[in-house]
Amino acid sequence: MILFNSCSSSDEDNSGDNLFLQINVSGKNYTSDGLYATGFGGQENCLDNGDLFLQYVGEVENSSLFIEVSFAHFENLIDYSSAQKNKILETRLKDTNSVWTSSTNGINSDFCNLNNDLSIVYEDKSTDTYLKLKPNAQSTHRITKVDFLSEDSEAKFYIVEGNFSCTFLNKNIDVPVSGNYRIKIEVLK
Repeated sequence: MILFNSCSSSDEDNSGDNLFLQINVSGKNYTSDGLYATGFGGQENCLDNGDLFLQYVGEVENSSLFIEVSFAHFENLIDYSSAQKNKILETRLKDTNSVWTSSTNGINSDFCNLNNDLSIVYEDKSTDTYLKLKPNAQSTHRITKVDFLSEDSEAKFYIVEGNFSCTFLNKNIDVPVSGNYRIKIEVLK
């Protein structure tokens, strides 16, 4: 039994339109609409888990900040369809340093453990500093809906919706970040 698929009778809810990232940073709202990109990299040879793909969700940029959000998911249908592997109720939120840290064997073991997790890159442009998540502060990422959208001869496409909240640390100042998203992902057959 696969628990991560759902059906919808509403064409609007199940369409590839209305893709977005909405993010709130210290009380100020930002929105990126209509985004769809296939992502920018995968991690192959994750021995216990399966190949993963870091899907681009969206970004916000102005003169004081740059924030980029990405979503890690299984790249291949055999892994994505596995209820034992693809556990959407066990998600995390990471900062960029947690995702892109190199290891000695060329495979980032933490990246290999990502499963429907969200990565947020946060740059304070006024100090040219990449912020990290505040240690021991609560960070949440919750997938609220996954719908099958369509398929072709090479891939299946899904719409994923979710929300998140966390606190970044900028020197000694807490920077609360929260938001929600609706993205389209591609899973290879």
